[in-house]
Amino acid sequence: ARATCGGCAMAPGGGPSGAGGARARSQSDLRLDVITEFLEAATHHTLHARGVYPKELFEARAFYGARVQKSRHPDLDAYVADAVQALRGPIARGDVRRVVLVIKDGDSGGAGEPLERHVFDFALRDDYLSKTPSAEDIDALAKAFAACMSKISFLDAVLPPIPTSAMTNGLTFELVAYADKPGIVRELGVDQWSEERVAAGEEDAAADERMRAEPRMEFWAGNLFGRDKETYPVKTTKTNLIDIDVFVERRGEDTTKNGGSRVDR
Repeated sequence: ARATCGGCAMAPGGGPSGAGGARARSQSDLRLDVITEFLEAATHHTLHARGVYPKELFEARAFYGARVQKSRHPDLDAYVADAVQALRGPIARGDVRRVVLVIKDGDSGGAGEPLERHVFDFALRDDYLSKTPSAEDIDALAKAFAACMSKISFLDAVLPPIPTSAMTNGLTFELVAYADKPGIVRELGVDQWSEERVAAGEEDAAADERMRAEPRMEFWAGNLFGRDKETYPVKTTKTNLIDIDVFVERRGEDTTKNGGSRVDR
């Protein structure tokens, strides 16, 4: 199943959420804090690096020793935080193991097609669900995410620039969470999240119809419709709790030229 959050959701106050609560934090809470803080930091820095919003909207912050850019706009802060914090329960249970930041062309009022998908994969080890994490486990996880952020901070040196035409027309983004089972969207909150795709074999005619009606979120497979998908690895790292894989998929150039045709969806 896939749930999408599109709109403009980090907890009020704009800092990493979760770690500053009044009650004592359990080791499991701290583990989730590290994961969600990473997703928030990665989202903010990627939006800055890829020029989705003006550079002056961001300021430098520290994330476990790594230097990142974070939005200063309260609405954008709130959107990112609310979206990521809604995932705490599903991530804690191991139901959500992939989160994708999709950058699309066109403003938020248009259909838009994906230009880039910034993918954060979490391969959960057995200890993630079966054992309470130790302080050493959490420290190792924080260091692993900091190493990922260090690589993400150099995205502009790795990725080709976003096409000028797309930058001129405006960019938007949404967060997509992939779940191992349908129905997660009901937990996340239907006002902010929508379930757009069900798992293979799921008998849900309404969901299938939604998937057919809104195919724009999917990259074209292979050379279908004249474009290839380009993949750029960013960082892969392993810990006792989670194996982390960060990579970027980009929409390739249109290869239907000189009499070729492209099938519009």
